[in-house]
Amino acid sequence: MQEKHVALIDHVGRSIIGKLVCEDAATITINNPVILHCQPQANGQLEVQTFPVFFFEFIDKGYRETNTWTYTKSSIVTSDVVLDERILSQYARINTPPTEEVVDTPKIISIDDL
Repeated sequence: MQEKHVALIDHVGRSIIGKLVCEDAATITINNPVILHCQPQANGQLEVQTFPVFFFEFIDKGYRETNTWTYTKSSIVTSDVVLDERILSQYARINTPPTEEVVDTPKIISIDDL
């Protein structure tokens, strides 16, 4: 089954997108929800910033795949929009857990090597 991404507006007016996990008549559960913050710029373009609802760094490394949030439908607004590929790629980038980079240590020269 193909992943389905959903958009909703929460009770304080934030636009949120995420991967649909499950839905019933009263609730909707999404994985790795992201807040979309849009702001017009002086040049007329729209700046779009994305922020996780809850940052990966605050979740134990062993449980980062279970970052699901359940919203009560009585306090949100849902829609049937199909999200553009550009916003989905930005969503994917922000929801990729940081990896620890392996830093090559420079060759240490001993005084005996001189």
